[in-house]
Order: sequence, then C-alpha cells, then structure tokens
Amino acid sequence: MSDDLDLAALLGEAPRTPDPGFRFDVLSLTAERARRREARQRAFRTTTLFALIGLIFPIAHTLGLGLAELQPLLLVAGVLGVAYVLALWTLEGPRAVLARSRALLRMPRT
Repeated sequence: MSDDLDLAALLGEAPRTPDPGFRFDVLSLTAERARRREARQRAFRTTTLFALIGLIFPIAHTLGLGLAELQPLLLVAGVLGVAYVLALWTLEGPRAVLARSRALLRMPRT
C-alpha cells in the first residue's frame, strides 16, 4: 500500500501530488473500519452466548428438570467459567492479573 492510487481506492480520489495527510486519513479510516467490524463481531458473540445461556432454563423446564436437578450442573459450569477467566488472565502475565485483582478490590471514591 505504498501507492496513492491503491490508497485512493479505499478512500476516494487520490491527490495529484503525494500527500502524507491523505495516507494518514486512509490508514485511520481503515483502522476505524477494522475496529467497528471487531466490535460488531464481539457484540454478536456476546449476545449469542447470553441468549444460549438464557435458553437453558426454559429448555430444562420443558424437559421436566427443576432447579434441584440443575444445581450441580450449574455449579460445574460456574466453576469452569471462573477457571477459564482466570486462565485468560494468567496468560496475559502476572502484572495483568495483579492489576485486575487490584482494580476489583479498589473502592470507588465518593
């Protein structure tokens, strides 16, 4: 992407002379598009996940399972969820784990 004509295909019409501002505009526009696309995908995944979690209870109720029968399964799912989050924090390194744990324990100032 070193040619202004290639960049112009992303933004519009290319300037007649090489223009660093034009290149910056194109790169910022493509970065913003990538951020929006990633945010949409993350929102879709989150919405789908919570919708599926929310469907567990009506489906279990139609199958005749009550909360007493589901309690051990929900406990295991919760423990696995917490283990998954802790594993992700651990993969980020010890500083990230300590920073997040301090942020959780920090009291808001009023």
